[in-house]
Amino acid sequence: MTSLMALTVADIATGLVGIPSLSGDEAAAVTWLCGRMAALGYDASVDGAGNAVGTIGAGEREIMLLGHIDTVPGDIPVRVEGGILHGRGAVDAKGPLATFVAAGARATLPAGVRLTVVGAVGEETFGSPGATWLRDHHPAPDMLIIGEPSGWDGVVLGYKGSLGLTATVACPSSHSAGPEPTAPELAFAFWQRLQDWLTRHNAGADSGFMTLDATLRSFDSASDGMTGTATLDGTFRLPPGTTIAWVREQVSALAGGVAIEWQENAEAYRTDKRSPLVAPFLAAIRAAGGQPKLKVKTGTSDMNVVGPVWGCPAVAYGPGDARYDHTPDEQIPLADLDLGVTVLAAAITRVAARGPLPPAPSPAKGGGDE
Repeated sequence: MTSLMALTVADIATGLVGIPSLSGDEAAAVTWLCGRMAALGYDASVDGAGNAVGTIGAGEREIMLLGHIDTVPGDIPVRVEGGILHGRGAVDAKGPLATFVAAGARATLPAGVRLTVVGAVGEETFGSPGATWLRDHHPAPDMLIIGEPSGWDGVVLGYKGSLGLTATVACPSSHSAGPEPTAPELAFAFWQRLQDWLTRHNAGADSGFMTLDATLRSFDSASDGMTGTATLDGTFRLPPGTTIAWVREQVSALAGGVAIEWQENAEAYRTDKRSPLVAPFLAAIRAAGGQPKLKVKTGTSDMNVVGPVWGCPAVAYGPGDARYDHTPDEQIPLADLDLGVTVLAAAITRVAARGPLPPAPSPAKGGGDE
């Protein structure tokens, strides 16, 4: 990699991280990224969902690099210390998105192949509006790479699904010395029933990618002197083969008078390691001096949104350590960005030169980290 390209990667990542872009408020970062892509030779614009879209090359065959530009909340001072970029979004997922832009400009594309980089909005929210708009309005590309941290030497084959729940209990207020259960007690009793059911359901399953899990995100209670209320929010992580409809049915049966509202996101999605995308990545990682790792993740990404509809070969790739996702010390080494560009540009060049891709193998069932 030339020093100019290394500086370009650092500039894109640092610039993006320096522009706040909470879900729903990404316009400033989108405009900045479109300008940067145009300077690198992309035909850049903003689509109907507000996504930043850059295209380079021309032809019927399309390679799409789908990253996201939004972040979760958290004010982390943006700085580079010891070659490490700190700031909200550094690893999830502005670093991978910067890698996409730089690698796309560096890759060799033959005649008849175009490459599209998307900085999607709203990935960190239920419903993922940026990817959903693409799914419904953009024809399926020939190849899809999702921008999420896999480590520069890793490739992600699949993600668990997710489903949100809000449970609310309301009951007449009572004296604290009385025998009647309070609204908070009733809400906690529901959550305990839910956890007991999950324990039974997951018995014998390998923990992680193959278990159905629920996390309590928030709890609140109040009383106006007449009625006591309690509300809890939780998130389910769904393994392959577990549908949203089935989880809703089972949990509703446990409600016992608790009112439940659902926030549907996406079911699990996993590609097969025989995917025609995998071998080019493995070769590119080895050529850069790495030992390739194939992974599955317990989180959810835009692969879950577009993968089942588009049905094209898909993997996720991006430098950075996912353990820093959403944390107070989110960070990514600039050297990993350089390596990521090297790997991704080589993988794109290999795939683009191969001619039309064969259909993606049917997604495999089961499994943990490969």
